[in-house]
Amino acid sequence: MTLISIPLQSNDTEQLSELLRFCIETQSAELLYERIKSSSPEAIALAFRQLSNNDCITVWVLLSSQSPKFTANLLDLFTDNELLVLFRHLPLEITIELFKYLPSVDRRLLMSQLPRHLQSQLKLALPQKWRNEERAALIYPEYSAGGICKNEIIKLHEQATVADLNAALQEMELSTEERHSQAPNSEELNSEHLEWRYIYLRDDKKTFVGALRLRDVFLQSPDTPLKQHIDPSIPVAQPELELFALKSILDTTQHPVIPVVNEYGFQIGTVGFKQVNEALYEQSNHQLLEQSGVFGGDEFRTMSTITRNLRRLAFLLPSVVLSYAAVSIIAAFEPIIEQIAVLAAILPLVANLSGAAGNQAVAVSIRELSVGHLSAKDVFYVVSKEIPIGLINGILIGILLAVLTLLTHGSEHIGLPLLIGAAYAFSSTLAVIIGGTLPLFLRRLSLDPAMLSSPVLTTLTDAISFFSVLYLAQLFLL
Repeated sequence: MTLISIPLQSNDTEQLSELLRFCIETQSAELLYERIKSSSPEAIALAFRQLSNNDCITVWVLLSSQSPKFTANLLDLFTDNELLVLFRHLPLEITIELFKYLPSVDRRLLMSQLPRHLQSQLKLALPQKWRNEERAALIYPEYSAGGICKNEIIKLHEQATVADLNAALQEMELSTEERHSQAPNSEELNSEHLEWRYIYLRDDKKTFVGALRLRDVFLQSPDTPLKQHIDPSIPVAQPELELFALKSILDTTQHPVIPVVNEYGFQIGTVGFKQVNEALYEQSNHQLLEQSGVFGGDEFRTMSTITRNLRRLAFLLPSVVLSYAAVSIIAAFEPIIEQIAVLAAILPLVANLSGAAGNQAVAVSIRELSVGHLSAKDVFYVVSKEIPIGLINGILIGILLAVLTLLTHGSEHIGLPLLIGAAYAFSSTLAVIIGGTLPLFLRRLSLDPAMLSSPVLTTLTDAISFFSVLYLAQLFLL
């Protein structure tokens, strides 16, 4: 007997869903806020995803009226795409209010992905203390040190003392009410996302001078200069570094976070294992979706049908053109297939095996590009390394295919087994060469290798396999 398990919603989720609908109808913001505070993160996320877009906006507006900071923290339960959809539809005043409490990575996501008129409004709402850092981080790719770094850091002048540090920390720890009562027009800072473990020093030109650990000066006298305790063992990362190169630096240092400094000496922020691991996970999921033909990030069935259709069509429509181009080769050799019908069964076999060999080479090249072991200029190096692999594996598997063809179809055409073996050896060798170099060419064209390598490789290997089998059949069997 086969057991089929169906995921069921918890009672907490069902009760919360009913309460959300009740609060939407009655506009009960306080009741909603109190109930959400006592619910589990899993139930909150599931309940929200059952709401329509309009109801979801209403709930966020009600929660924001009670506590913008709490509401902003709830956004961690949702994906980047859900965050973008929400902020596209929220009232502008709510968007700006929540924006202040988001971590720097989420703020950069919104400033780079939302419509331009919203981007300009959000840039004006950036915290003044870290405005230059966050604007600098927007220049760099999403999966780079500059793209994932944390901007909320403690920067002090190189002449600062322990007393200055204490004063800065006390100021940051002032509650919102205290700050407003002492200086009503002062800017509210959310220190919750602050990197507390390290202090970073800069000179009069705002150039990075060095970093020190907070614990190293914790018991020092107030007049002790912080510069005396700069830790020279703290490495510095360039903002252009890709994720695997960044991870290599973190793996070889004792420090959990390291500063990210650009070519002009300006410190954009810090990056640590948490940011790198989260970015690597997101990148792998993103690449997996693209390789499967789903573009635009995560897809959920709660999204609108039009959005999901457009994302899938972005892969399917080009695939139609590419596949038709490959199949047209078969049409050109149709008379040969009519005379040797067994070729119709052998063609997809050679094409699939050649494509598998090419995909192996694609995977290795993408991996080496991501960790920095390859650059887009290393085409000849890759070719020299892939040709021996392609030839050896092509000949070995070609012999196996020839034997299998001899056992099953050898009596029909004596030369067919040899032809199939030779065709596979040729197409397989070309497949690994193309598979190994294609990601490099795509990277040189500033295109995503993970997104485009698979469909382009499939078309080329199919075309090469079809042509090699049919051309050799025309040449030697007719």
